[in-house]
Amino acid sequence: MTAEHDGMDREGPSEDYLRFRRMMDGVGREDLLRMAEDLTEEIRANPRDTEALAARGLVYSELGEHRRAVEDNESIIALDPGNAGAYLDRARAHSALEEHRSAVEDYDNAIRLAPGNAAAHYGRGACNAELGNLAGAVSDFDVAILLSPGDADAHYNRGLAYAAMGEHLRAVEDLGRAIELNPGIPEAHYHRGMAHRDLGEMDKALADFDAAIELEGSYGLAHYARGITHLNLASYDAALRDFDGVLGLDPDSAAALRGRGIALGSLGRDEEALRELDRSLDLDPGNVETLTARGLAHTGLGQHEQSIEDYTRVIDLDPGNTAVLYNRGTAYMHVREGGKAIEDFSAVIEADPDNLGAYMTRGFVRTALERYGEAIEDYDRLIELAPDDPMGYHLRGYALARLGEARRAVEDFGRAIDLDPGIVDARFQRARLYSSLGEPDKAVRDYDELIRLRPDDSDILRERRLAVEEAEAARR
Repeated sequence: MTAEHDGMDREGPSEDYLRFRRMMDGVGREDLLRMAEDLTEEIRANPRDTEALAARGLVYSELGEHRRAVEDNESIIALDPGNAGAYLDRARAHSALEEHRSAVEDYDNAIRLAPGNAAAHYGRGACNAELGNLAGAVSDFDVAILLSPGDADAHYNRGLAYAAMGEHLRAVEDLGRAIELNPGIPEAHYHRGMAHRDLGEMDKALADFDAAIELEGSYGLAHYARGITHLNLASYDAALRDFDGVLGLDPDSAAALRGRGIALGSLGRDEEALRELDRSLDLDPGNVETLTARGLAHTGLGQHEQSIEDYTRVIDLDPGNTAVLYNRGTAYMHVREGGKAIEDFSAVIEADPDNLGAYMTRGFVRTALERYGEAIEDYDRLIELAPDDPMGYHLRGYALARLGEARRAVEDFGRAIDLDPGIVDARFQRARLYSSLGEPDKAVRDYDELIRLRPDDSDILRERRLAVEEAEAARR
């Protein structure tokens, strides 16, 4: 876990170090190099001068020469194995070199030799976080906060650790405390916004992204996160403005181009969406999310063959992506490749045996292919999973009618109508079946209700006239 504001520039609390930091303020590189030369002369004259070695190590750190800082503190430890400060300074240098395991070992020794050092616990916590030991990081930040309750960086980094652990409520609390202690940290607002978004608190997330951008207008991550949040809220025009903001900072942001493409597609502007998604894929050719979005844009334009190509690329990259398998299945339906559609819906069902949509669409394709028995099996499962949904009964009734099971079909259409009295097609199909079963009076009653629902439908009026004639003939 990489902290964007890890506090490592804020070192230990010793007076010697604070004096050194004050002395370094405003010192340029040339002055630092002269200081290093002077300290080197002192060390040549007295190689056991641990104070000069410590000072040169700090100067090397200021110069970014962290390996040399490590070496100077190694010399101090060889001369004075109980020097906690040398372990602490070497730990910082190892951390700057991203040698986090070595840094943790040095922090361990510093804490053993001088317990109660908030900076040592903080530094070890930051390294543990980088190593993925989030529980260890939180424990260290706990101690750092106990020893130094006003340390905004410790609260900030503990908040990041909690977020990485999925404990978003705790993350919100810690990042909020960091903001109270230091309101000027845009990263704290950004990460708290992300935690709010993970909690589904979109309005609070937007407020934090707004605050981060107000503090740092060029904060591209915050613009992007706010754009994604607007997408989630279906505020597509606002999302476009945010992605434009990202592109103003980085014209080659594949993620922002993808976001624009998704927003444009959601607005029905599919041709524009395709242009943006094509540009995004030029920059990031194998991005599954972008390929999926482009497939949807092709679908919106009726370009189902192109959709299938995009979805196939996604499935090659991510074979377990059931959402895209489902999308490709529906695209195959549009190009009348029912067998391939069934294969995709079957793959979805194998991965997700309770997927309602896959059973419904596979049953629909099987009905179209006149494989009515198999379709009825799909609708049986659909009804088992969603017994209060009229659609399963409606579709099964249609397949039963095509199979010649008129009486069972009437029963299913009746269940669908009971669940949704306004479902026109089920009532129309039942009326026609009543006529075929020699029950025209029941058909007339259904047609009367249909006329109430659709008074100008000429097909219904014609069918009712025929049913009335049948009823009258039956009575004669």
